[in-house]
Amino acid sequence: MSGSSDYLLVWIIYLSAASVFCLIFWHVTDFIKRPGIAYSLRTFLLAVILTPWYVNSQEGLLAPAIIVVLLDAITAGGAAAIRALVPLLLAIVGTQIVLIISIFTHNKKNNINKI
Repeated sequence: MSGSSDYLLVWIIYLSAASVFCLIFWHVTDFIKRPGIAYSLRTFLLAVILTPWYVNSQEGLLAPAIIVVLLDAITAGGAAAIRALVPLLLAIVGTQIVLIISIFTHNKKNNINKI
């Protein structure tokens, strides 16, 4: 029971720290003149920080994918790091695609209202 409560506690601490970091990063990127670039950086950060992946293939425990990539690269080598790098890259590409679609639909809606 202690292991599962520790696991939950570590995730709560990680998500709390990630929230604070994202809030600070959001305010730092407010100074960027082009909002598309600022939102792209923000979604990139969110994808990198919040994408989970399995610690190993035998267990169901999840950890941040960036941590799994780094630790696998250090301990098991570059080939082992690929297993967590693929979902991380898919999350990054997916968030950027969603961002681009939302920017285009938002701009299209604003242009229709101006006509």
